[in-house]
Amino acid sequence: MPDANPVLTIALLLAAGATMQWLAWRVRIPAILFLLLAGFLIGPVLGVFEPEQTFGDLFRPIVSLAVGIILFEGGLTLRFDELRGVGRIVTQLCTIGAAVTWLLTTLAGWWIVGVRFEIALLVGAILVLTGPTVVIPLVRHVRPRAPLGPILRWEGILIDPIGAVLALLVLEALTGHDSAADIAAGISLTLLYGGGFGVITGLALGRALEKLVIPDRLHVPVTFGAAGLCFAAANTLQPEAGLLAVTVMGIVLANRSKLDIEHVLAWHEPLVTMLLALLFITIAARLEMAALTKLGVLSVIFTAVLIVIVRPIAVACSTIGTSLNWRDRGFLMAMAPRGIVVAAVSSEFSLHLEHNGVTDAQDVIAMVFPVIVLTVVAYGFGSRPFARLIGTAQAEPQGAVLVGADIVGREVGHALMQQGFEVLLVDTNHAHTTAARTSGLRTFQGSVLSHRFTEEAELDGIGNMIALTPSDEINRLAVEQFLPTFGRAHLFRLPPSSQKLKDVHHAGRILFADDLDAEELRNRLQAGARLRATKLTEQFGPEQYSEQYGESARPLFLITPEKKLSIVTTDNPAVLKAGLTVLSLIHEPSTAPAIDQEAPAELP
Repeated sequence: MPDANPVLTIALLLAAGATMQWLAWRVRIPAILFLLLAGFLIGPVLGVFEPEQTFGDLFRPIVSLAVGIILFEGGLTLRFDELRGVGRIVTQLCTIGAAVTWLLTTLAGWWIVGVRFEIALLVGAILVLTGPTVVIPLVRHVRPRAPLGPILRWEGILIDPIGAVLALLVLEALTGHDSAADIAAGISLTLLYGGGFGVITGLALGRALEKLVIPDRLHVPVTFGAAGLCFAAANTLQPEAGLLAVTVMGIVLANRSKLDIEHVLAWHEPLVTMLLALLFITIAARLEMAALTKLGVLSVIFTAVLIVIVRPIAVACSTIGTSLNWRDRGFLMAMAPRGIVVAAVSSEFSLHLEHNGVTDAQDVIAMVFPVIVLTVVAYGFGSRPFARLIGTAQAEPQGAVLVGADIVGREVGHALMQQGFEVLLVDTNHAHTTAARTSGLRTFQGSVLSHRFTEEAELDGIGNMIALTPSDEINRLAVEQFLPTFGRAHLFRLPPSSQKLKDVHHAGRILFADDLDAEELRNRLQAGARLRATKLTEQFGPEQYSEQYGESARPLFLITPEKKLSIVTTDNPAVLKAGLTVLSLIHEPSTAPAIDQEAPAELP
């Protein structure tokens, strides 16, 4: 493909990226593995695609800008309220932990692998970076107890610009023979330009959006354009300061209390997904097979040292004096995969060394890329069993994500919350989420299908997904979205209203009964029906329950004495017996007309 049309090449790469991500979703394996595999096949193995020959001089700036956009998106998901109680831990992981990781990785590369100390020093700086694009999906899969999820997300995103700047300073020292004073000046300028441009651009753009200076239809392109200019301006004045600038810009925007950026994030998600696919495939395609296999078994030993020795020591040093127990520390020690920024930085720096006549520049690739692949495999398959072993994974959580926060979702949410279950309501409709939040329910305004929900939603205590929206299609997609997280047994959706959909098998257990679809439930609740809890005893058993309520009562949830939640479905009808608490839909006529004053339903 070296002589192929660049437009055709990009189209084929996008198609390959989408296919690999879909395949990864189907087999529940981090997408990075399939994307790297695709890049290896079309690049070093088959030799049909050479990125630098296809894109020419634009290759490196395109990669750099794409990484900047990814980090900007990461910054948009970081909110300071998540740092309550964990701010010190995150700070120490990004400072003490980074320093320890750099030192020990350098020594491991020098002693074990046998590369020059200068190369080991650069590789150590590069591997300070982790991989938020890999960490966040893994955290969602493992579902560790609080506060481990926010800690890992903040560390993963903040450490990327820090590590990139550190690696750049080492690179400049290797190629430019900078003095200690020059290096100190470089750090100062990076912080000044990166932080300064990020804060100024974020504040200015946030103010403009809040004051409605920019029309809604231009919010997305203006935001992306501002992020690109912020990145380019900072990089022009100080190399690699752009990564810090866009991360800071994203954090500033995310933490403006009067600014709603959900619609920006909604458009950002597919862009980031596309960029990730292109980056992983193209970066892997430009590698040389000789460089990848140069170290052989030494690369495996080197990676094992990073996993078993370096990361645990770095976490141990970073968590001294904190409130984390040994289980929480153990889980943090077992979560440090490397991702796209590591791949991009190592590729760019290796190329830079080659252009400066460094003969062993390929050692950087030979050390870094096996680490990316092996850490993703190790943590991807081992993190959940390890979390269960040490007791940091949530043990059989009984709570539920309720997709839909209209009158149906709120009624179900209140009933479950009153019984002590964790509940999270998700809806794109501002009126729905506001009403739910005002009544004391925990909410997430946004799409349950969005990348933002995947990254930000806290699922502590939650082990079920219940789709309650009026849209059959959204309910179906929500089930598919949560399939890797909860498993088929814990995914529920309302009966389809369409006869056509009733005849088609989809994942997700059908809630309650075929006659209780979204419209029927809404009508009953508006007419005065409510979910009420009834404790069955030896004195007041199933017979007394039937005599008191008759056929008008519809049992929807059963709660065991051990506080286990059983959800009534068409394949699991209610079996009443003493000891159970029954949540039933019971008609309670009101003295005034029950009118649900809500905005028109939007799709969660």
